[in-house]
Amino acid sequence: MAGTLDESTCGRLGRVLLAHRSVRPDQLKRALEVQARTHERLGEILVRLGFLSEDLLVRALASAKGVRAWDLKADPPSKEALKCLPMELCREYEMLPVQVRGDQLLVAFSDPDHTEALDAARAASGLRVEPVLAHDVRLRTLIEQTFEGLGDQRSMDDLVRLALNELGQNPSGETPEDLEELDTRPVVGLVNEIFSEAIRMRASDIHFEPRNHGVEVRYRLDGRLVPIKTLPRALMQMMIARIKILAELDIVEYRMPQDGRISLRQDGRPVDMRVSVLPNVHGPRVVIRILDRATALKSLTELGFHPHNLDLFQKLVRKPHGMILVTGPTGSGKSTTLYAALGELKSPAINIMTAEDPVEYDIPGINQSQVNEKVGLTFAEQLRSILRQDPDVVLVGEIRDEETAEVALRASLTGHLVLTTLHTNDALSAIPRMLDMGIKPHLLSTSVIGIMAQRLVRKVCRHCKEECTPTTEESLILGDYSGSIFRATGCAKCANTGYRGRVAVNELLPVNGEISRLISESAPMEKIRAAAQRIGFRPIQTDAVQRILDGETSFDEVSRVVFLEDVGLPLAA
Repeated sequence: MAGTLDESTCGRLGRVLLAHRSVRPDQLKRALEVQARTHERLGEILVRLGFLSEDLLVRALASAKGVRAWDLKADPPSKEALKCLPMELCREYEMLPVQVRGDQLLVAFSDPDHTEALDAARAASGLRVEPVLAHDVRLRTLIEQTFEGLGDQRSMDDLVRLALNELGQNPSGETPEDLEELDTRPVVGLVNEIFSEAIRMRASDIHFEPRNHGVEVRYRLDGRLVPIKTLPRALMQMMIARIKILAELDIVEYRMPQDGRISLRQDGRPVDMRVSVLPNVHGPRVVIRILDRATALKSLTELGFHPHNLDLFQKLVRKPHGMILVTGPTGSGKSTTLYAALGELKSPAINIMTAEDPVEYDIPGINQSQVNEKVGLTFAEQLRSILRQDPDVVLVGEIRDEETAEVALRASLTGHLVLTTLHTNDALSAIPRMLDMGIKPHLLSTSVIGIMAQRLVRKVCRHCKEECTPTTEESLILGDYSGSIFRATGCAKCANTGYRGRVAVNELLPVNGEISRLISESAPMEKIRAAAQRIGFRPIQTDAVQRILDGETSFDEVSRVVFLEDVGLPLAA
């Protein structure tokens, strides 16, 4: 190979092929020359030129990626394995379960590095997942052949027509005088399909909004409401009644707000729903929060933190005492981050207790309690009781007032690690916010060990994202960056939104000795900000811009979520 091919330019696949003598150095060199002109994948070029068979390519790619190759012709999927994953998931992520070995599920991928697909397979199957590499065309063909005809044959439109046909004698939608006699059977399948579709699309909320002309159904996908369908007004009363029955609410009460809960199973896993019914001009408005543990409870490493912030946050949550504040607006993922932190700390040797309003997810191994302000059980009262239960780690759902803040801060001074949330726009703003509540500067400075501000930005859909050159305005923000960025377009995979999934962008301020001293002296925010920059504080804007450059999100999405000034931002290492 010497004199004919520089090993450093071969890439991992090229080195594997040479090591196994699957191709000759001159063949690899010619393929690399073609790749420099066409930018195709090296393996595809080698197969097209006739230097390599498809089976040999799969084995070489598997060796390069450190996984096992899988021949779908010789070893087709077992019936036991196919029962472990729903067809919608397999089609979405182009994966296929092929074999079960004890508590381990072997899943064939065309891209075994697709971490989101691996996470989805683990969550849906409840098993340990080992990725194996299969030929991409054979895999896609086999997925369609395997699941052909297994889908739900009734669309939402079919179910609407069926419900209207069953309604028959009452097409106007007028309700009977006795609401308790209302027959909800015609809409049972329709409501079930709306629920199932929302869970399959990973919606966080379902909105039923009565209007003059009908009932609008919208899903909240990745933080944004997306219209799904407008249903006939004739079905409204029956749908609302059906939802109330499932949530064990009073179907004859229409003047007062009501709250309830629904538990069901989807694709073999439990899903809880929190139901809120609010009287409205055109009828009861219903919002359902979907509490799906498979998609909501993640580890810190799965949240997408920048390595610098992830390492720093993990060090903070391992400290024996002190308070950690996670700030941001409603819906910015604060609770998800705190649950992930508890997952890092969970151990039989540690007593972890929470005060939440409400308790949304039941986490094994953690003692969770519900705040009930209607009976006087506030966060402060609940926290005082928790401190008598010998806790090591305490999670307080939210700091809302001076009393709660003071009890939590004093708890952190007496040997407890306290994790909590606060509504502020950035990490540094948490300091004046706590002082405005009436907290003494010396108490705040000796208790808080870290403050993190967080937002969630949507990730551009990998199926339809388009590469483009930054505009002049965007270049001012991106600084000296001269590469390409991606824009959202929209396709069936992402419900035509252009985005699928979200990732956290954040800034993390560790409170060291200098910053603690400045807080105790009630120093101006400019001095505290300067001290933070000296210890490598990475602003949320920098983190967000880095996501654009990495191709995870778009400039438009970051601009929607994070305030960007018209100056280039230096990117931290």
